Amino acid sequence: MSRWKLAQEYERNWWLNKAETIYLEFYKNFAVEIIDLLKPYIEIQKETKILEIGSGAAGIITHLPSDYRFAIDPLEDFYASIPRYKNYRDKKVFYQTALGESLPFKSEQFDLIIMDNVLDHCDNPTQVLNEMKRVLKKNGILYFRQNTYHLWGRMIRNIMEFFLIDKGHPHTFAKKNLDKIFNQFGFKILYKNRDGYFATWKWEIKSKRLIDKIKAILLVNRDKYTLVLKKSE
Repeated sequence: MSRWKLAQEYERNWWLNKAETIYLEFYKNFAVEIIDLLKPYIEIQKETKILEIGSGAAGIITHLPSDYRFAIDPLEDFYASIPRYKNYRDKKVFYQTALGESLPFKSEQFDLIIMDNVLDHCDNPTQVLNEMKRVLKKNGILYFRQNTYHLWGRMIRNIMEFFLIDKGHPHTFAKKNLDKIFNQFGFKILYKNRDGYFATWKWEIKSKRLIDKIKAILLVNRDKYTLVLKKSE
């Protein structure tokens, strides 16, 4: 089984096990935050064309006020087969099974793309960025959020990856790497923010899960990095 397929199987099983218990309103909370954050850069209106890459069970997009909303995920067939996930969704959103590496849309179609903690799940992150740039309109906005790690954290995660301890995340990123990559792809950073490593460490050390406590002890703590970018080329 390929590394990416292994990650997808892990993701599928995680969402299957959480189907009856997960608090889906977190999507709504994220949507409220994003709408407010994006106001200086784009005001989401009914005619705003939006794409969410890696929408998962429902996606942030289900709570955005637009009549032109599209969502893709390689596991879409699975998510749509779970009644609780399907019933939670806004039926006006067009969900589609597809890969970020090969988006089934024409070039320069979207005003806004949302990608929330997805790039580390992908098979080929470079190709995903190529495709995002292709389908985003000139001066279009990209909302991007990703877990990142410091040098020590990346070293430990590389060891974890060698032994396939964290099956769901084939890739590990640092903030500086992401800044450099987006600059190379012709994106201008309009806004950046980080939650900080300590907040994650504090949560994990108090967690009841053994794996979380181990991460805290080993200082393999993630920092959630948020970017708002504009396609400038």
